[in-house]
Amino acid sequence: MAIAGANVSTERRNFFMSSAQLEALEKKEALEQDPLRQKLGSPLRAGARILNFELCGDNTAVLALSSHQAKTADLAALECSQAAAKHAGPVTAVAVLGKNYTVGGSRIALSASWDKQIKLWPVDSPQTTLAVLSGHSDFVKCLAAHPTLPIVYSGSADKSILYWRLPESADALAQSTGPLKIAPFKTVKGQHTGQIHALCLDPASASILYSTGSDASVRAWHAQTGDAIASAGGSDSGDWHIARGQHKTNVFDCRATENTLWTASADNTAIGWDIDTRAADMVLEHGAAVTAVLPVPQVGVVVTGVRDGAIYVWRVSSGTPEIVREIHAHTDDVTCLRAAGRVLYSAGLDGTLRRWDIQDVLGFDGGLNYIPAELQTLESPQQPQQQRAHEQGSSTSAMQSALTEEEERELAELMSDLDD
Repeated sequence: MAIAGANVSTERRNFFMSSAQLEALEKKEALEQDPLRQKLGSPLRAGARILNFELCGDNTAVLALSSHQAKTADLAALECSQAAAKHAGPVTAVAVLGKNYTVGGSRIALSASWDKQIKLWPVDSPQTTLAVLSGHSDFVKCLAAHPTLPIVYSGSADKSILYWRLPESADALAQSTGPLKIAPFKTVKGQHTGQIHALCLDPASASILYSTGSDASVRAWHAQTGDAIASAGGSDSGDWHIARGQHKTNVFDCRATENTLWTASADNTAIGWDIDTRAADMVLEHGAAVTAVLPVPQVGVVVTGVRDGAIYVWRVSSGTPEIVREIHAHTDDVTCLRAAGRVLYSAGLDGTLRRWDIQDVLGFDGGLNYIPAELQTLESPQQPQQQRAHEQGSSTSAMQSALTEEEERELAELMSDLDD
């Protein structure tokens, strides 16, 4: 008797491909063998596509993997745990609860999946399910966790945002005889007309939850009640929102600073919105879909990741955005960007999580394309296509992107703020 699945191939070349698809595959395979890309950013290799990740402490990350698992990663040893939180579909999002909400001294993580479920588990023991959150009718796409309250937020392909209240004390999770079953206390649905791609809280007070989705709109909600945030008034009354128009299609990511909300879209732009006026203060134009965005206000830059795997560092402090650095390390879509102190982390569909010292990246004086000194001998003879385009557009672009002595002094002062 034939074994189910015995004829299923995982070799990409065994599937039907057009000439263009085959050419793209060959290009990607060549990039994967590039000795420089194999070392840039000290890659941690997860063994599966990384769809999302969150930092948990100084040397730990929680990874959402396409292999139907969520795992922890040791960022110092560059290793993933063998233990995993298991789902019945790809894990699309993860989050970590606040530092004071722990079980047995361990932080608590959440993982969400195509299986429509959200699981809670100790970071120190991923295979132990503490609770299961059920309520979505389609893939769960994104998660957010309140930093001080036991409240969790999820967005789904079912076009809804669900609010979940966990027990006031995490001890209730540990004392349960089995995984605790939790239902949502608030459903937000009807305002977004497409699937929800991203959620983020305002960093100052965590009182506002922002949401983005495939309908190209951006909306805001009270973080504790789920009620829509009212607009500031004036000629545009009603709920606070940014309608489809400036963004033309899917908005994949959003991150807030004190006064600005940054969004990343498949329309090849990242936009910085004034939170009070909802005006598009800055538009960062790219040559590919922007899949991740991360403002680093301490040093006046915004970092973006795109579908072709490139990372761009934009100086925005002057009011006129300018690319000051490019990083060509990932060989597939950049899915997530996070920062801790002066360290930037990036992850992608190439299954790697990489780390970058922000000071080294900004202080690099070797041109637009960042290659640390210790890897200069591995530099590929062919420059990245987008770097060549920049250089052809202006023979002095690389010189303009280098920091002046005055800028280096300012950078050193700003970096001291990151280390505090």
